[in-house]
Amino acid sequence: MYAYPSRRFAVPSGDTSIRLAMDAIYAYGSAFFLKEVTRHDLGSIELNGRNGISHSSGAGTDLGSSGHSQSLGATRGRPTTDHAEASRNAIKSMSLQVIVVGAGIAGLAAGIALRRQGHIVNIYEKSKFTTEIGAAVGLSPNATRLLASFGWDIGRVNVSDHHATKHFFSDTQEGGPGMVHGLECHKDYDHPVCMAHRADLHRELTRLALDPYAMGPPCKIHLGSAVVQCDVRKGLVTLSDGRTIRGNLVIGADGINSFVREHVLEERIDPEPSGISAYRTVIPFSEVADNPHLSFITEDPDTIFFIRGKEMRKYIVFYPCRGRELLNIVGVHEDERSGSVTNVSAPSSREAFLESFSDYAPRYLELVKLTDKVILWPLLIWDELPNWSNGRTCILGDAAHAMFPILGQGVAMGLEDVAALGTLFPSDTPADIETISSRLRLWEVIRKPRVTRIQSIANRLGRGLPAITVSGELETEIFSYDAERVARAALEESGLLRPRDNRWPDLHAQPQLLASL
Repeated sequence: MYAYPSRRFAVPSGDTSIRLAMDAIYAYGSAFFLKEVTRHDLGSIELNGRNGISHSSGAGTDLGSSGHSQSLGATRGRPTTDHAEASRNAIKSMSLQVIVVGAGIAGLAAGIALRRQGHIVNIYEKSKFTTEIGAAVGLSPNATRLLASFGWDIGRVNVSDHHATKHFFSDTQEGGPGMVHGLECHKDYDHPVCMAHRADLHRELTRLALDPYAMGPPCKIHLGSAVVQCDVRKGLVTLSDGRTIRGNLVIGADGINSFVREHVLEERIDPEPSGISAYRTVIPFSEVADNPHLSFITEDPDTIFFIRGKEMRKYIVFYPCRGRELLNIVGVHEDERSGSVTNVSAPSSREAFLESFSDYAPRYLELVKLTDKVILWPLLIWDELPNWSNGRTCILGDAAHAMFPILGQGVAMGLEDVAALGTLFPSDTPADIETISSRLRLWEVIRKPRVTRIQSIANRLGRGLPAITVSGELETEIFSYDAERVARAALEESGLLRPRDNRWPDLHAQPQLLASL
């Protein structure tokens, strides 16, 4: 006789096939049972030195081990029955142990995509995130489509709707026609164009990564945990405090100055200075509303304004974010300063911003005069990298394909990367290196042609070089893309999926039945 939560099933002792089936049902069904009683133990943000991962002197840390984590919410008691512990181990044994390096937008999204497949995800971030992150970011339909599939709450992000993009010349008061209309985008692509504050998007992705009620085991985020060594084939990373962590899959989502990239490429390839920098700032939208010289903004507030200078490499872009609470302002200009190759933003000033755009019409300078805290963001670029994966390890987002922001596709390409990756690593993915590396190679085959094309167009436009016309056809090509659907089709056609073991029932067909166990 087997005992299951809320049920008791009599199984003939000699019927091995039924016994195997019931064991499978119990192992999967207990995942739902355990989720109810341990949900608050799983999702946590941990600071280095106060975390629940064990120390390792050789083979690597067991990422599934628990400890005294700083958790979100109250902690409920863990089940102590033999069945509960056995089912916990059974579920864990069917999951990949995933290490994500970097807890920015791409890193958090990677955690969400992999946890939704049932994998155990630990995210290591060198920062402690003590200050608000970044300024604003535009989200096109190919990005909002994926965020919706991840379960984002668009209300929590407090986005500003996008109704139009208007182009003006820097020396005139007359505007050109809108190129992209947000309402039409929603109709054409089923998902909107919107503008968000980067910190708000980051906060929502953190919630989705940790949410104990969401699909899959919640991620653990380890802050103040810098990775200083990476063995790409063994899936081993070493932290700055000497701990060694082992995973089946390692994801480098650590940005344009990526540490993991050098290990994946087996050579150091740094981004190059573009000779272009951007002033970035945000101001309260109320200050614009109170200024009569800026009525052209308040009359059409849900608009991206693009102010082109006489030079192709010089322009100002501004648009609302945080539900029209703020106005994001970016001033791109030539910057031939010499120095080290880094994209780390540095403090600048309103006066420097005004001087760089002194040839612009008075009303645009009136907007710049409202700025207070201005930072200077050097724009670095590279062309296509030779590879994005090696062994058990890959790089994605800006770590793999940083690009000029002129097309507004940097964040979207990172989200597409992780959505495709999650699709290629379903819950029953074997953990051997042959399977992991072959799936990563398939992921590159899917992603590199598309990303490289968009990266090339963005970089050429950003440099002021001839590129293809930014047309409705390009918009459709970019906005209509569904990364999950493309990856799913590629995986089915690849022959990499293993036939299911006939002894095990297809327990994914009706999860509501499992939830009732």
